[in-house]
Amino acid sequence: MTESETAVRIRIRVGLLPEAAGKECLAIAKESVVPVQLTSALGNRKVEPLS
Repeated sequence: MTESETAVRIRIRVGLLPEAAGKECLAIAKESVVPVQLTSALGNRKVEPLS
């Protein structure tokens, strides 16, 4: 994650959750939410992908 005065850029990863390792795949997508601590309030800054 990087922050500037105009944007917060985050990296989104897609993959296998650690607790699913070695289990049968049920082909069900599962959304995960990971809170992040910003150095200042998001305010009017844009949230952008970090590539």
